[in-house]
Amino acid sequence: MAERAGEPDVLVIGGGAVGTMLACDLLQQGVSVRVVDRKGVLDDGDPHSRAVLIWPRMLELLHRIGVVDDLVSLGFRITGVGYFSGGRRLGTVPMDRLGTALPFTLSLPQREIEKVLRNRFAELGGVYELGTTLEAIDPDGPAVELRGPDGVVRTARPKWVIGSDGVGSTTRRLLEVPYPGKPFELGISIGDFPVSGPLGTEVEYHYSRNGLLPMIPMTDGVGRMASIVPPVGDGWESFTRDQLQEIVNKRASLPYRIGEPKWIRTFQPRPGIAERFRIGRTFLVGDSAHCVVPLGGQGLNLGIQDAFNLGWKLGGVIRGRLPEPILDTYDTERRRAAQQVTAVVDKQILAARQIKPLPSLVRDVVVSTARVTGMLERVAAPLIGGVGLAYGKAQQRSLLRPQPRRVRPGQRVPFHSTNGPRTGRGLLDPERFTALLWPGAATPARWADDRAEATAVLDGTAAVCDLAGLPARERAGLMAVFGRRPVVALVRPDGHLAALAPISRPQPVLSFLATATTAGKSADPAALAG
Repeated sequence: MAERAGEPDVLVIGGGAVGTMLACDLLQQGVSVRVVDRKGVLDDGDPHSRAVLIWPRMLELLHRIGVVDDLVSLGFRITGVGYFSGGRRLGTVPMDRLGTALPFTLSLPQREIEKVLRNRFAELGGVYELGTTLEAIDPDGPAVELRGPDGVVRTARPKWVIGSDGVGSTTRRLLEVPYPGKPFELGISIGDFPVSGPLGTEVEYHYSRNGLLPMIPMTDGVGRMASIVPPVGDGWESFTRDQLQEIVNKRASLPYRIGEPKWIRTFQPRPGIAERFRIGRTFLVGDSAHCVVPLGGQGLNLGIQDAFNLGWKLGGVIRGRLPEPILDTYDTERRRAAQQVTAVVDKQILAARQIKPLPSLVRDVVVSTARVTGMLERVAAPLIGGVGLAYGKAQQRSLLRPQPRRVRPGQRVPFHSTNGPRTGRGLLDPERFTALLWPGAATPARWADDRAEATAVLDGTAAVCDLAGLPARERAGLMAVFGRRPVVALVRPDGHLAALAPISRPQPVLSFLATATTAGKSADPAALAG
């Protein structure tokens, strides 16, 4: 069919949470976006809340599109993750000591998250094309065939295509991307219930000889519960409230009483990771790219990071700021992240399935020892909260090793303010690399000379921010991050450190910029990854 006039820069297949986040990020950068979805109605009144947790690092990222205040006003603040066994607390993973802008995890049903995102999308001028299905795709053109609500198939030729159409992704299937993985051998039963009892401000994992019971507090006295359940015949049992109360009585370490479920669903997850996240001029994001068993609250959060990892890179390429090879780093960085999170969730499932006396004792001793040694706070908290994620060489470190205090290339750069931690939103350019000039313990006179020289050589290649102008308390907080020596820290728009060098010898930063921006146009993705 004839090419449609006025093709957008980007076509997003799927208007769910991740697709809408990415569309918002691109629209803010001045990129034209078209979003289509096979559903006739996005908000169909489905009571299933699906994902319910947004961890601290993802709240930071959501600042990029201006939705955090609305989300926080609707949600429930989670202060940590508690682990229980046999009626006693094994340990707690705090979420309020990560040095993040919002020192908590947000509990909010995904349907409410999506409403906020849709409102923001509309504010930015976005319009969903509903009842539109993907029929065929050529990833190299790219060219796609879309069947509209009128039944007519039309060809679209955007510059880039993003598949964000869920676990059963039509985009992935038509691209013939292998999706290694097999169905989880057991079922997962998830539901939201009115709860009476000591429902606090923590996500709780209750281990017992009868299995695992996760409990997530939500607003209005409602709790999310999940349970691994065995198959019954060719499917899974539908539980009554009394049966569920019996499960709670046997597994929970605290005296909870549940009311009639607002909804409950039992299903068999099919975890997996696509073999490629980039195919020509097409990308897979969110559940289209990966799926994890929903016991660790990480599925949606992986998708959020996908959206913002790809967003600044694709926007930069389209607007001419970045060379196209940087897009290859989306695949390498995010596939590795999905593999790491899957490994962590697998360990959580293994711990949950220890019901025999000796293995369960070993599990309890491991968790208790991690509490006593501080590993829950130093290792588990950054891992669960998302701030421990790193890219490039730093991503090759074991996730079970404590993160060094001094920031290294690939790691997230923490920021602090006198009123508590900040997102870096006011310091970092949302679209370009930012060169942070750090004075360390330099004298004012020496710093003035160093700053002037660095600004002169960096001007025009990156946004420049002089951290000497921060309040004293903020500078004190960053001393452990950057050290006492004056440095220039090159930071990506998503807050990860790209390069670091002494301010008097900034050549490594300049070399990186020559590689990672259109000034150099290098085709070395490894260098671009930082």
